[in-house]
Amino acid sequence: MIEYSLRLMQRSDLPAVNLILAKAFTAARINVGFKTPQVPLCHLSFLEMYLAVFPNGCFAMDDQNGLIGYAFSRLWGEVAWIGPVSVIPAHQGKKLGQQLMVKSIETLQRAGARVIGLETMPRSVQNIGFYTKLGFLPQNLTVDLIQAVPRRPEEPFPADYQALCYNDAAPAERASLLAATETLARRIDPHLSIRPEIEVTNQFNYGDTIFVRRGREMLACFIAHTKTYSEDEVPRFMKIVLSLMDTSLSVAEILPHLLAFAARENLDTLSFRTPTRYIRAYSELVAAGFKVFHSDLRMTLEGYDEIADPKSFYLSKWE
Repeated sequence: MIEYSLRLMQRSDLPAVNLILAKAFTAARINVGFKTPQVPLCHLSFLEMYLAVFPNGCFAMDDQNGLIGYAFSRLWGEVAWIGPVSVIPAHQGKKLGQQLMVKSIETLQRAGARVIGLETMPRSVQNIGFYTKLGFLPQNLTVDLIQAVPRRPEEPFPADYQALCYNDAAPAERASLLAATETLARRIDPHLSIRPEIEVTNQFNYGDTIFVRRGREMLACFIAHTKTYSEDEVPRFMKIVLSLMDTSLSVAEILPHLLAFAARENLDTLSFRTPTRYIRAYSELVAAGFKVFHSDLRMTLEGYDEIADPKSFYLSKWE
């Protein structure tokens, strides 16, 4: 009889995790009919960044021959999500993925999470059924909205606003920016903290965080990934993976600055990861000319739903 063990993930596990991720996600895409199903290996630094955010919530599963499954999870204050999670195709169907998910859920609950969710392929009835049996309920689509970056974008900005980048700030200024951003985050969702995500993006050199202030008041924060996640990915996207914006600002006001930042990074496409639950943000981005590029289904654990006002500008990726 095969014996399996479940333990905390270690940095040394990541090369094996990378192989399983590529194989399992490729198999899943084949099952739902993707025209180009191949999922490439990630940069190991990308997986290291995932592990660094919440190492106590990332798990590995072994049999006698080595690693056969894994689960990542993230915790932003009391807002949590799980993923990616995979079991090598040869070991699927043995309820091993269920064990990884239950361990992740219980860990997040013990850590005080008030929101617990995930994202999955909306056309994978197998995935939706699997997560539903674990207590997750389908919510709205999350879509990647994209817009081309002009070759010579203008950067008109109201004179009383100031835009700053975390990577350019001195240590004392960084501390001030982080404190002001946490205040903005809690205004939008009292359970939310994004400081760890800002710091890990900087630590692993995956991009930058753009802040917008009026005087000392923080009005907006955009975490932008400018590096590729895999060797096969063409470096063209600036991916806004988490963003917060005060109701006094609009997409039309902030967009020229973000496009100019993308142009300085020699990237030709700006992408917003957009949960369609946040109707104001989605509507403003579409009105500004953004097009739908990709979609996932957001699911939340029963009793652990999102509480932020759907009219707020709060965009995040849970994958």
